[in-house]
Amino acid sequence: MSGKTMLGVLVTGLVLFLFGFIYWAVNPLPYQVWNDVADPAAAQAAMSETFPEDGIYFIPGQPNDPAAAELMKTGPAGFVIMDHAPAAGVDPVALGVGLLHNIFSAALMVWVLLGISGLVNRITRALIIGLVATFVINGSEMIWWWQPFEWQIHQIIYYLIYFGLAALVLHRFVPEPETA
Repeated sequence: MSGKTMLGVLVTGLVLFLFGFIYWAVNPLPYQVWNDVADPAAAQAAMSETFPEDGIYFIPGQPNDPAAAELMKTGPAGFVIMDHAPAAGVDPVALGVGLLHNIFSAALMVWVLLGISGLVNRITRALIIGLVATFVINGSEMIWWWQPFEWQIHQIIYYLIYFGLAALVLHRFVPEPETA
């Protein structure tokens, strides 16, 4: 990878990081599909007592457990992702890991763009790959893990913009294929 392309990966990673901040921290739209509980403090206390360890819980239990399968027939069912660690504001470690994730994502996108010429073709390729990825991942979340369509659509929009934006920025840094 040339120095120019590596610079492009870093720039793209930063642009994607900033885009993620704007989309998830500034934009209120995705969170309008979330439900609120009447008493958040009581819910936290109940969660802490009911789910004593960090991790993921499925209620009523493991799908291959006959007792849980019986409870599934009457409902409700749900997933809880539990983290007992206090979190005040923004976690700098999470921000750093998120930035690295975006940089590595940009590096992977370079391989998608190699051999493709022209801005429109590169963005089209990135959007097609993004569409396939979101269809598989977010579609599966809705089908198998009961994630609401309204929540998943915000994630799909985010990822499609993410893929297109990555291709747009990287286009300036990834060399065009040589013509024979």
